[in-house]
Amino acid sequence: MEEIGQPLVIFIASASRSGSTLLDLLLGSHPLGVSTGEVRRLQGFLLQDRRLLSLRDEDYPLICSCGKPIGQCSFWMEVEKTFGASLGETVFKTRQKRIWRSLLMAFYLAWGPAGVRLLARAWAPLRQETEIGLNCIRLHKAICSVSGASFVVDSSKSIYHYVLLHLAAPELVRLMVLLRDGRAVAYSMVRGSRAKHWKQGGMPPFLQAAKQWSTTTRGILLLSRRTPSSHRMLVKYEDLCRDPAKILEEVAKRWGFPPWEHGFQETRGQTHIIGGSPSIRFEGSASSIELDESWKQALSPGELEAFERVAGRLNRKLGYT
Repeated sequence: MEEIGQPLVIFIASASRSGSTLLDLLLGSHPLGVSTGEVRRLQGFLLQDRRLLSLRDEDYPLICSCGKPIGQCSFWMEVEKTFGASLGETVFKTRQKRIWRSLLMAFYLAWGPAGVRLLARAWAPLRQETEIGLNCIRLHKAICSVSGASFVVDSSKSIYHYVLLHLAAPELVRLMVLLRDGRAVAYSMVRGSRAKHWKQGGMPPFLQAAKQWSTTTRGILLLSRRTPSSHRMLVKYEDLCRDPAKILEEVAKRWGFPPWEHGFQETRGQTHIIGGSPSIRFEGSASSIELDESWKQALSPGELEAFERVAGRLNRKLGYT
């Protein structure tokens, strides 16, 4: 394996429906990289536990992108062997309530990784939470060992999960902040049958989704400030779709990778990704890179006006007019 002396983990932080699976596959197509999808969901996928995964969609496939259940996938079983412990019994995802997560993130913003690690030595509940990050770093190392890769792409999206990784090994993690027009995200969140998964009555599902996008995006932008600028990169979904080769070139230059020899190659059945967009992770072909702007025709003037009230200011601040 060629050593690049660079990050073991490239973490993608984003709101849902922002293109994280596509970016994961693009980054993992590097000869020294490997795509893994939403690693924090591994235990839930292995146990086939939708409640643990907090899945709203009952039809969402709980299988590896190779087409097999995690427990029958030779790749993940080899990873478990290298990991040295049961993947089904190891916690990779927080189970704490929002108030606790908010408290830890407040500590992280105020004191940084070093300060939180110091506090965790004396406070057992905090130490137990930060150990989740250590579990994930161990898992990433096992994935690298099995795949022969030098870096793992983790598209778990949650900025809180990134904080746990950053606390565990700040020198090994790089952050990619993936943004997308909030109107497109909110529309995608409620498109088709997805609308039924939101609370009915009161605020319409589209506005609930817009509010969630705004809250998630603000949190990502705020917490990413604790990562040195040399260790983080901002990417827009629209730029990624229009010119993926340019984005990959920028990644290679920023973090010292050899250039990508090829673009988004045919990967159907060759990857072992968990979570993310089923249509992307099971197809995995260059034809998947298409800029989706269907929201422009689908949203009514009334919905656009309502979005403006809920999240328009942030959207414009990000350059979306």
